[in-house]
Amino acid sequence: MEVNPLPLTVGLLLLLVTAYGILRARRYYGLADSPTRRFITGLEVALVLFGFAGGTTMILMAFLGEGLFLLVELVLITGFLFLVALSIRYLEEETQGIYGKKLTGETGIKKSDVFLVETTEEAKLLLKALERENVPIFVISRRPKDDWTHKFGINPEKFLWLSGVPHKHAVNPSSLHILREESVKFMRNHDRSAIYIDGIEYLMFYVEFNAIAKFLFTLRDYALVNGAYMIVLASPSILDKKQFTILAKEFKKPDIEEVEEILSSKAFFGSITREDMDKLIGKTKVKSRKSEEQTGEGNASDSDSKEGSRSG
Repeated sequence: MEVNPLPLTVGLLLLLVTAYGILRARRYYGLADSPTRRFITGLEVALVLFGFAGGTTMILMAFLGEGLFLLVELVLITGFLFLVALSIRYLEEETQGIYGKKLTGETGIKKSDVFLVETTEEAKLLLKALERENVPIFVISRRPKDDWTHKFGINPEKFLWLSGVPHKHAVNPSSLHILREESVKFMRNHDRSAIYIDGIEYLMFYVEFNAIAKFLFTLRDYALVNGAYMIVLASPSILDKKQFTILAKEFKKPDIEEVEEILSSKAFFGSITREDMDKLIGKTKVKSRKSEEQTGEGNASDSDSKEGSRSG
């Protein structure tokens, strides 16, 4: 039996490209959100139907000599390969934020990001921005739920209170594995979500800082992989310098001015109160002035020291 090498080669090539496309799509499946996962599933079905079926047909044509449909098959294959390339490119762009590309939403915050904030006001501003985008929020706090809700003006979808007392919302502060499991479950069950954690200094009464840092870093990685947000409140006045530096290397400082500018247009419409905005801006300015004064005092001290040295 005479074998036509052209359709045989094309058929084998088509099968290889199809297998590569399915493996590549499966790689992105674990990094994608729910809508993109549905697209990946549909793409894999299309690859099986058109890729394997088309490749098998071409191979059969090589042995059976059905050269009449060769031109049609080649045109279809060209279009199919173009679809595969376009689809793979779409997946790369959709998951690029996980590898560091800035994908900014209406809030001025990336689609997936992890933050370290130093004040309650900064945390409140970020959470208000996420609430405006209808992002489900999971709170882990030392404050009781009613107290936290009153303080922040936000009703989180899920809340855990760091406390040793028996309560429906309470979790023992030494049970970091429960906090981790609940946080990961929350992120996996939502296309977009936000995890807020405070009370780091309270956890340190029950667990060593190294264990707390590993717990936070694990959630950080899960947040980036699942396209979620994470906000950790930790004050450098409570943690020592080394501990705060360790956290600051893994979490970024938010651009509060950018978020404030976007939300300020909604300040009179219930998204965030004008008083909160003024309070935040005032504290930011005070902090800046204190930093400048400390810098000035430091420079003055250096000058005095130099003058004293010269006099000596």
